[in-house]
Amino acid sequence: MTDRPSVSVLFEPAARPTVDFAGATAVVIDAIRATTTIVAALAAGCRACLPYRTAEEVRSEAARRPPGSVVTAGERKGVRIEGLDLNNSPSVMTPQRVGGRSLLLTTTNGTQAIHDALGAETILLAALPNRRAIARRAAALGRRLILASAGTVGTVSCEDTLVAGAIIEALAEEPRGAAWHLEDSAIVALAAWRGAKDRLAEIFHQTWGGSFIARLGLEADLEVCTQVDTMEVVPLVRGEPPVITAG
Repeated sequence: MTDRPSVSVLFEPAARPTVDFAGATAVVIDAIRATTTIVAALAAGCRACLPYRTAEEVRSEAARRPPGSVVTAGERKGVRIEGLDLNNSPSVMTPQRVGGRSLLLTTTNGTQAIHDALGAETILLAALPNRRAIARRAAALGRRLILASAGTVGTVSCEDTLVAGAIIEALAEEPRGAAWHLEDSAIVALAAWRGAKDRLAEIFHQTWGGSFIARLGLEADLEVCTQVDTMEVVPLVRGEPPVITAG
């Protein structure tokens, strides 16, 4: 046992309801693609992202907003939902498309994971492009840290585990990095990251989610998902229903 704040990783969706998020910093990860998409959108000047469980909720909220003030996006099984403006694609989150507007988003895995973490003291969203920025913010907060994988259709996600390990590595490099105790799940994720980080593109293409996205012709998305430390934005989730802004 230790008095130091702990770092743990939730590898699959079924673990989230069993965990007490109260008082913790939760970092939600859906590397392919929801959290990467949200990071890219905020980096491109999106005002806010609102995550929804269903496409019906997205359409209803869009109908209440002034024309031109929002962009709708979402997918089921990787394919853009009919009637929404965009797929859940980080590669299309450009200033021209989302700058100055709000993004209303629904996805197969990631948006549900965000809702599941709403009991945490602070909720951040992470992907490889912003992993060091997330580690820096988590270190500044100094609380128990829970890295929550969105998973892939209810199962463990290799890519989410690797992002968790990447964040843990960056956390250890912060000035207060030694202040955290790594639980076994965190040790597993860190070891996985260290074994994979020199061949990320290859491994992301081998994962269930990555190979599926590649078969859909969305290679440009995978390219964004495997970029490391290219964005400084820290998506912060506030309120219920949740609103995500660059915090």
